[in-house]
Amino acid sequence: MRRRRSEQAVNLFAFQDIITGVAGVMLFILLLLVVQLSLRLATQAAEMQAELTVDPSVARASTTPPAELVEDPAQDLIALQNELKNLRRDNQALLDATERDLDAEIQAAQSELAEIVRRAEATKSQAEQLQQQVAAGEMSDERKQILELRERLREQLDSLKQEQVLHRSGKLVAFKTTATPSRPMWVVDLRDTYAELFDVLDPGDVTAVSYDRNQLPMMVVRQIRDVLSEKTKTQSIILVLRPSVAGAGAVFLSEFRDAGFHLALELLDEDSQITAQGSVPVRADAQGDAP
Repeated sequence: MRRRRSEQAVNLFAFQDIITGVAGVMLFILLLLVVQLSLRLATQAAEMQAELTVDPSVARASTTPPAELVEDPAQDLIALQNELKNLRRDNQALLDATERDLDAEIQAAQSELAEIVRRAEATKSQAEQLQQQVAAGEMSDERKQILELRERLREQLDSLKQEQVLHRSGKLVAFKTTATPSRPMWVVDLRDTYAELFDVLDPGDVTAVSYDRNQLPMMVVRQIRDVLSEKTKTQSIILVLRPSVAGAGAVFLSEFRDAGFHLALELLDEDSQITAQGSVPVRADAQGDAP
């Protein structure tokens, strides 16, 4: 029980880094886009002012487009900021339930997020002023970019919320290992009807290996060894099995060792997802003979 509570605690710290990093990137991208929009609108306003000065008849002939054709990017910004604030508040509630040995890092991350939000609000105010000055200008391209960015941010927020659900239920797992790009370690996941092979530092790049359940473990190991030899030179692996087949795990351990691998065994249920190893790992080093 103590190990499980410890695993869940460090789960929260890993998720804090994920939330902080993604939120920072999203707001920074949003800041750059709004600044770019502000510069374009200012340029258009200057050009329109010059045209009106040269030909007053153009000013009399100009008309204001219907209000419904000009969307308010400020409202989009406010909605996104509210979602981010809610996500930060939920994440803070999780952190308050864990140990306090990383209070300094957490406070620094929160201060950084607060500064980013402050800059976004300042940029939003500038955008509102420019919108009032060039209400009759052409904004179709800029509006399309803002809508596309808003959709991408919403998709990222949905993804973060899904990861948060997995995180709270303890179904999001990262292995703490000594692996590095120059000293890799691969995961061999045999929980499904096929094997999944991937670098522990990059769980998103998965190689699937199909095999017959009736095959002897020795034949399965040879098949996996051949695929691994094409992907990596490492002999260090983490073997992942379902707890219900723990007995067969001993057979696979023996066969992988006979094939020359240094390995560790992890038992995870089928609902658990393996994510990238972060600076605050979720799981302790796997027990086994992997370095």
